Amino acid sequence: MLKVQVAYFCIFCFNNFGVTPVHGSYKFNSLNCEVFAKELGKLKLCQIKAIDRSHNMINIEAILYKTITEVEIHFKIVKRESGGWHPFLYDIRMDVCQFFKNRRRFFISNLIYSFIKPYTNVNHTCPYMEGTQLRLWNWSPDEDAVLAKFPVDHGTYGLHTTWYVNKAMALKMNGSVMFFK
Repeated sequence: MLKVQVAYFCIFCFNNFGVTPVHGSYKFNSLNCEVFAKELGKLKLCQIKAIDRSHNMINIEAILYKTITEVEIHFKIVKRESGGWHPFLYDIRMDVCQFFKNRRRFFISNLIYSFIKPYTNVNHTCPYMEGTQLRLWNWSPDEDAVLAKFPVDHGTYGLHTTWYVNKAMALKMNGSVMFFK
C-alpha cells in the first residue's frame, strides 16, 4: 500500500510542479473477456469499436443468470516493455459492494471509476439481481482528463482485471491501450 501512495504522490508532484505534460492520442489495442462461472451469467458483448483511424471505443455487456451479493475485483495496471508486461502504478484488490457503499474510502478506485461512470449502469451497491444487464457502452476516455490525473509517457499500457463472485474466480477482462504522439 505504501508503494501505491508513494507512486501517486510522485505523479501529483510531477503533475503540479512544472513537469511538461505529455500530449498524444490513444488507441485500444486489445480487449479479451473470459467467463469462468458460466452459471452466473453470459457475456453478450466484449468488443472494441472503431471511431476513426486513430481512436476507438469499448463496449461490454453481460446479463446475470443469478443474483450476486458478493463481488471482488483485482485490477492492475501494467506497461509493455522489453520482456513483456511489467507492473505499473497500481495493483489493487477491492470489494465492489463496499466500494459503492462509500466510494470516497477507495481513492484510486474512485478516480479510475470516475472515467467510466457516465458510460456504465454499474453504479450501485450489492445485490445485483438476476436478469440485470450490466453495461459499459461507448466508452472512450477523455484523453486530457486521464492525462491530468495519470501523466504517463508514450507506450502501451494494460489493465488486467479478475472478478470474483463469492470468492470464486468468475471473469477475467484484460485490455491494452497504445498511447502515441
